Amino acid sequence: MKPSSLPLCIALVGEEPATQRLREQVSQAALVETPLLLEGERGSGREHIGRHIHASSLRRAGAFIRIDAEYADTERAIGKLKRAHGGTLLVKDLPYGSARLRRVLQDLLERRGHEQAGERSEPEAVVALPRLILTSDVELPRLLESGVLAAELLGLHQVTRLRIPALRERAGDVPLLAEHFLTLLAEQLGQTRRLCSRAVDQLLRYSWPGNVAELRDVINRSALRSRGSTIELSDIEAVLPPLQERVPLEQLSLEETVRVKLRALLQRLEGYPIADLYEEVLSHVERPLLKEVLFRTSGNQLRAAAMLGINRNTLRKKLRERGIDSEGEPDARD
Repeated sequence: MKPSSLPLCIALVGEEPATQRLREQVSQAALVETPLLLEGERGSGREHIGRHIHASSLRRAGAFIRIDAEYADTERAIGKLKRAHGGTLLVKDLPYGSARLRRVLQDLLERRGHEQAGERSEPEAVVALPRLILTSDVELPRLLESGVLAAELLGLHQVTRLRIPALRERAGDVPLLAEHFLTLLAEQLGQTRRLCSRAVDQLLRYSWPGNVAELRDVINRSALRSRGSTIELSDIEAVLPPLQERVPLEQLSLEETVRVKLRALLQRLEGYPIADLYEEVLSHVERPLLKEVLFRTSGNQLRAAAMLGINRNTLRKKLRERGIDSEGEPDARD
């Protein structure tokens, strides 16, 4: 596939200055072989951009392999690393990795460094090395603090940093993105939809904490709710939290923050059958809590259990129940 025939990458749709700069940076990144660090919030399109860079590069005939840093200790993930040789390896959510992942990344970077320096003791093995693309949703200082990526690796092996702007930083692109998503939906369903002007205004007033991924979800859901060819303001309001509740979460107490989120959740579910809401809410609260505590304790389960006020066996059980450190496929949304 030639780069010119590639499908449009949703993270690159738009004409805002930040989007134009991003397109230029992505085009340049596709022309080189250096390791790449994609920094950006969840939902900003990090994996989409990683796939676009691979498909635009000389490695496009090779495999594009993605692993979640959180699951990189599993044999299934280690097996994926071998399949990436000759192609591109994308490691997602880097700060949540482990010591074993760090050793793998360091080995890949060092071997790539030897290749660039002309030190090829095993030419056929080195040429097959994958290009490394890393993604992170945290700032670089915290990423380095996690220990998965060391500062010396960034400098010695010429890791290029590419920051993907949040959707609120390029809010003028929202109408173009919405139109793009409606076009994709029309191709799938054979039904054309358009947004009324008041619906567009409502989209522009929203801050999009879930970025491009959230916008796509809102467009798809509102299009399915609409009764005609036009998506009305009421269709958008039905799937967005009320504007008056969009206050900075840091200004709220933890209990108040949870209450606001739950109210928004229930409003979005209105009209849909609801079952097991208690367990559903607990899973969405408990999983990030467990992951964050493990991150803060560098994966030490004894310290994590002590911080949580539970015993280690209980912690292990909860980790299994929530699929943390399991071999299941990670969440595909980026």
